[in-house]
Amino acid sequence: MWFLKALLVVIPLIATTARMNAEDGIAWEVQGNWRLNQAQTFLRKGDSVAPGVLLTADTSTNASILILLPDGQRLLFDCSNAHTCTQGFRVPALMAKPDDDAVELFDAIRKAMHQPATSIAAPRVAASTTETEVVAPLQTDGTVLLKQPLAALPPGQYRMTVDGESGQLLERSLKWSGPLDETHLPLPGAGVYRLRLFGSLGGERMRVVLLAASAELFSPQQKAFAEAKDDLKEWDENFQGWPIHEWLGLFLEGLAQAQTSK
Repeated sequence: MWFLKALLVVIPLIATTARMNAEDGIAWEVQGNWRLNQAQTFLRKGDSVAPGVLLTADTSTNASILILLPDGQRLLFDCSNAHTCTQGFRVPALMAKPDDDAVELFDAIRKAMHQPATSIAAPRVAASTTETEVVAPLQTDGTVLLKQPLAALPPGQYRMTVDGESGQLLERSLKWSGPLDETHLPLPGAGVYRLRLFGSLGGERMRVVLLAASAELFSPQQKAFAEAKDDLKEWDENFQGWPIHEWLGLFLEGLAQAQTSK
């Protein structure tokens, strides 16, 4: 993941912090009011959580929190009575020292989650909707070839929406012939785009987070993305329930944001 390292060099404070807190996890889901080591402030989604800390919650409502650690542990804590919430939960130690790729992945996700433009709360995905994330090269004419991101889409007539960083939602019809289809999608430039495909009856069939990469950055961005995907799949095999699609989408946004910071 050397490409991500190079991008983060432009932000020394963030890189230094990542090294100082290399074993920190992330509060991925936070329901209710949770405190870290009896602190005065409440934990928020995306905050760092170190192994060994004590988590306590207010008892006004049912409280739950999902912590993800860089060794792959997925920890869900919940409480609904004063005794359990006040007693709290101790985050366990890491089972193994995280490698550099894991540390960089967590740092990239944490940074992306704290960017104001990041779209974490996407509409709920139906079980019948295919999700995918992909890095695709931006062609010299400003288009991307759709057969890579839409490889799993069956042939048919679709309505496609494209949501880019500008916030302008574009809509077009798509007659799709299958994996060998040569349709190109014109885009205003490199960056992250969210595609949604709807069938003839209106149901959402596919959702895509697409990083359109410039020709000079496509190879390193694709390599960094593949390494992150491998880490997430391994963690999900050991600790089922990892939010793989959400993390890959955030990782692509992180790559795009780091690129614009250069």
